[in-house]
Amino acid sequence: MFGMRVTLVAASLGSLVCAGAARAAQWKEPKDGVFTEKQMTDYLSIQKEALDNWKAAGKAVEGASASAALAVALRTDEKFKANLARHGMSQDEYGWMAGKTIEAWGTLLHRRLAETAEKQLADQTRQKQQAVAEMKQKLAAYEKAQKDGRRVMSKEDREAAIKGAKDDQQSALDEAKQHADEAKQAHDEAAKADADAKAADEAAKNPPKDISEDDKPGFIEQKKNDAQAARDAAKEARDKEAEAKKAESESKSKADAAAKRAADPDLPVTDEEKAEVKKQNDDAVSQTKEEINSTEQALKLLQESGQSIVNQFKTEDSKIPPQNVALLKKHLKEFQGVWGIKEEELK
Repeated sequence: MFGMRVTLVAASLGSLVCAGAARAAQWKEPKDGVFTEKQMTDYLSIQKEALDNWKAAGKAVEGASASAALAVALRTDEKFKANLARHGMSQDEYGWMAGKTIEAWGTLLHRRLAETAEKQLADQTRQKQQAVAEMKQKLAAYEKAQKDGRRVMSKEDREAAIKGAKDDQQSALDEAKQHADEAKQAHDEAAKADADAKAADEAAKNPPKDISEDDKPGFIEQKKNDAQAARDAAKEARDKEAEAKKAESESKSKADAAAKRAADPDLPVTDEEKAEVKKQNDDAVSQTKEEINSTEQALKLLQESGQSIVNQFKTEDSKIPPQNVALLKKHLKEFQGVWGIKEEELK
């Protein structure tokens, strides 16, 4: 009974191999280069088993003799041929499928590269277009400032200029108050000296009755001297008062100028400031125009070269049957698993 079962199994296997070999012998390469899903799954199954057998054979021959290694190689080859026969695939069909699957896989990689390139091209194009738009806004601001004779200031610079002007204004007002106090003190000193001079003149004209005739000349002379000294002191005080009032006026002018700068910080006041602002605006306009021109040229080159690369990928891919690419994409995980390809290695 056991012998009969073995005979039946052997006969079945023989029939399967013969049927597969007959189908394989009839295979011809299709003119359109398109493979079927069954061919794809059969190829992947054959390839997986073949790779597993070759790996096992490699371990088996480590340290073995030449004859033993040859025996392992023959057994491996026999297993491969039997595997082909089980799937009804000839070695020619197997080789053709190997080339076609790799070809389709390369197309998928091309598509991925093309998609990445298109995305990068779009991102870089958008960035450069944004940069050009910002530079054109900057140019318009400088051209307007150039026409109006004003400074171009950022928000931070403007706030800092306003704060600095207000600090200068307060400092000038403090100086003006100090000079006003000095002027008042000098005015009071002058008034007191005038009063002293008047009193000394009056005393010289009308000496006290209790002064003897002999002492009168000396007294009068002394009072005249006192009056002159007081008039000199009054003059000196009035000079100080005038100087203090002048300084007060200058400080108030500084405060007024600082207040105007705080109210309108981008407007130059002095001729020196106006000349400096004009030069800054002229230089900025020229430099910004150059930057816009160079960026637009770089953008044009980027779009032309980037699109050329994308088109090259698409042109090469158009030669590959789309049915093959679609089938490989469907079985991509199996294909990459057979060949030990990790998805993260392709990124």
